Amino acid sequence: MARQADVGRYRYWSDRRVRDVAEEVGLALERDWQWSFTLGLPMAQFQLGEGARAQNRLRTAERIVKKLGSLAATDFDRPAPVQYARGTGRVAFAQFVGTYASNDAALCHIRTQCGEGRQVDVVLFGSLEHVDGFRAGDAIDDGWVSSAAPAIEELLRSRGTENTSQWDDDQTRAVEALTIALQQGELPGQDHEGRPWTRGYTLGHDHQAQWCAEIYADVVLDDARWWRLQDDPFLHGAHRIVIGAPLWVRALRPDTLVRYQGGASGRFRRLLGRRQATVPSP
Repeated sequence: MARQADVGRYRYWSDRRVRDVAEEVGLALERDWQWSFTLGLPMAQFQLGEGARAQNRLRTAERIVKKLGSLAATDFDRPAPVQYARGTGRVAFAQFVGTYASNDAALCHIRTQCGEGRQVDVVLFGSLEHVDGFRAGDAIDDGWVSSAAPAIEELLRSRGTENTSQWDDDQTRAVEALTIALQQGELPGQDHEGRPWTRGYTLGHDHQAQWCAEIYADVVLDDARWWRLQDDPFLHGAHRIVIGAPLWVRALRPDTLVRYQGGASGRFRRLLGRRQATVPSP
């Protein structure tokens, strides 16, 4: 019988990034050969291989977490910056619309708190090809797109080492990244606060998932400088913004995924209008 910890589906897994991080921390990963075949019987067929892949990913993730040890922040009580971070909670998924990424990029947003109760926003950028449970066609390609997207792409390409944009200090660029996570896809005349399914480019969320990421920027905002954010319906409470790339996101239960659009084609959804997810968010 599988352990409870073994039960779960990877909503995001980047094999390349996982192996890059393993190499950086000196962890040798054996090649995961995957055997998949079908057994044909008169009354049934059995497909093998998917379960073995999930088990291999779980074992690989456990080894990386063990190797990272205290390098991976889990509570954000330590001073910024951190190099890696991991946690458990609600993970929101959306497309990231940028200059180069087009419709092939994804972003994940996680909101948590430090021990003092201050807000921590984790914004992770990756590839839609590594996402399981959503497709690019699940989101309506309409709504506001940030002009700061190229600055975020530069941050990702340089792993936080370069900034030649007009958002030329760490705090300003971090606020722009969080704005993309929370407001990309806004439509004129609509109230989106607390209703992410009404925005363009949003995909859905998993409300009980484990995640692990490599961090490229970790910024604590100056309260005196950013006091105006407290009047912003989306950005109020922003304090620490952590930006990076996900290694994985793993659902802990099979019934925690919420898709904002019910699977209809993009053209048909435009005729029907956006619909709230059939599974209520907690």
